[in-house]
Amino acid sequence: MTNTNIISTNKSYICANCNQIINDRYMLQALDKMWHEDCLKCACCDCRLGETGSTLYLKANLILCKRDYLRLFGMTGHCASCQRLIPAFDLVMRCGELVYHLNCFSCYECQQKFCVGDRYFLYNNQILCEDDHERTRKALLSSSTDSSLFSK
Repeated sequence: MTNTNIISTNKSYICANCNQIINDRYMLQALDKMWHEDCLKCACCDCRLGETGSTLYLKANLILCKRDYLRLFGMTGHCASCQRLIPAFDLVMRCGELVYHLNCFSCYECQQKFCVGDRYFLYNNQILCEDDHERTRKALLSSSTDSSLFSK
């Protein structure tokens, strides 16, 4: 991962891509080189990297945007809920070692979707909302109390 900087200067620079003098008011600095804004592009999708943010990726001698870097070199995984593939560039929710699609991150019992700031609990590798966690906890406590009465 490398950062790009937009520079405004009166000094002359040669573009790392086209080898032409940069006469533009603004240029990009990336990978210790100077670039025309139109010359610093993703090798896969051809998007202008100066417009996609201040980050670019260099791998296998390719200059890439974040999406293409993750698509080509990122790790994929499987959703702990639906077991379907999660592409490397998808946003996910993590709970311990488990990874979920955003739409799959919900209570195992009532299927309530969680919002930012909601409390949830992990029980036997299942995500529970606060209410279902409390019900499960009470049920476990009562079953352990009942079994101890019979064992005497």
